[in-house]
Amino acid sequence: MSASSAGLNAETPLSPVYPFNAPGEPIALYDGPVVGSAGTEVPGVVQYDCSPKPGISWRLHYEDHDLTPTDQTELSLLDLGFDLPVFARDAVSGWCNGASYGDPTAPLDRLVAHWFNLPRWHGSAHLAAHAADGTPLLVPAGRSVYEADGWKITLDVRPDHNAAFSDVRKANVHVMTHVMEIRRLNGNTFTAAEVSPVLSALHAGLSFALGRWVAPALPVGQNDQEQTMWGEWGPMLCDPARRISSGWWYPEDQESMANLLACLLPVFRDPDKGQALRLQMQYAITAIADRGFVEQRIMSGAAGLEHVMWQELVLSGLLTEDEFNSRSWPAHRKLRTVLTDAGVDPKVRADRLPAITAFAAAQQVSGGRSVDGADVVTRVRNRLVHPKEAQEPVYGVKGLVTETWLLTRHYLALLVLHSIGFRGSYQDLSRTNGWVGETEPVPWD
Repeated sequence: MSASSAGLNAETPLSPVYPFNAPGEPIALYDGPVVGSAGTEVPGVVQYDCSPKPGISWRLHYEDHDLTPTDQTELSLLDLGFDLPVFARDAVSGWCNGASYGDPTAPLDRLVAHWFNLPRWHGSAHLAAHAADGTPLLVPAGRSVYEADGWKITLDVRPDHNAAFSDVRKANVHVMTHVMEIRRLNGNTFTAAEVSPVLSALHAGLSFALGRWVAPALPVGQNDQEQTMWGEWGPMLCDPARRISSGWWYPEDQESMANLLACLLPVFRDPDKGQALRLQMQYAITAIADRGFVEQRIMSGAAGLEHVMWQELVLSGLLTEDEFNSRSWPAHRKLRTVLTDAGVDPKVRADRLPAITAFAAAQQVSGGRSVDGADVVTRVRNRLVHPKEAQEPVYGVKGLVTETWLLTRHYLALLVLHSIGFRGSYQDLSRTNGWVGETEPVPWD
């Protein structure tokens, strides 16, 4: 649809500092004269690799440069005016583990970052873009804007997102899908250090929401004249692109994303709280993803639940460390307590988890109560982990291990969301059936 024929108001899209790439193709970060350890000026290129995984690599255009393989050295990027620490693979190529350039204390008016592997969703504003041949192009609802913790975050989808994502079924493909701009809501300047927690929150938060790692890479800080004052090159943790999200967030639910960011950004401003929350989200992302061995996902989810239980029971003062580790507080009781406190019903639903229901019916617990999800999640995990525990009952019930994984990731996602005060809607991760986009309010809302 052309912008002129649409008859709709549309905004000018953000321009990426580095060009959009085709899926899997590298992105040129620098192409110009460099000086290596020999002191000779030669042409070279530094690029952001997008296959098989994100990373920084370099190469020279002359064979007679005398960099020694495996030696760490520096390349002076003359046109940018900074030295890039690199490792040599051979005489003319190698890699870089990342570097920043410019002045990290310089006042910035805005920060531009480049998102990789985000899905397409509908935002709040149209974009008036141009096709490759210069033809005006309307991108419907291509802009999303979020305001949280004193920041304004603008996210624009690339105009050809559908075409760029058409080949993402190929293994290990990474593609730049969005451009993001971050500004202070009040218009004040900020430094790289002040905006860094925002990037960390966005990296972890959107990955947690989608159930796979996505990344805001190659941040560039600019002044009010859009001159680059600071920037950073580095490989970001990012999973290959996928069309389908396995996470708890439905990408068309912009209200819930806004709520998530409003909860996350203040937490990540506190280094201690942000580090703990990021670790829980890392466990959750591994547990949520539908790749790898199911048992591995259960272990990651169990580790995340243990972390949350320690936070909610010990760090809150409800239990002492000795009580937490005592036999009077077994794992199922601790999990049941934090679930109940969060408003999450630990009862097992037979229509959603038939294998767990069958397993629970054959189990016994003291006190005459019914076996619930907290019992099953902890029992199955223990039988998988401890050699002294017989594993036959676990694998003897068809589908039990898979359903335990589903319930584990469901519990962990909800408990992390509850810990930050999230009030939006979510997709129930314990379900394998249902309609696309079927969500429900969090149980404590």
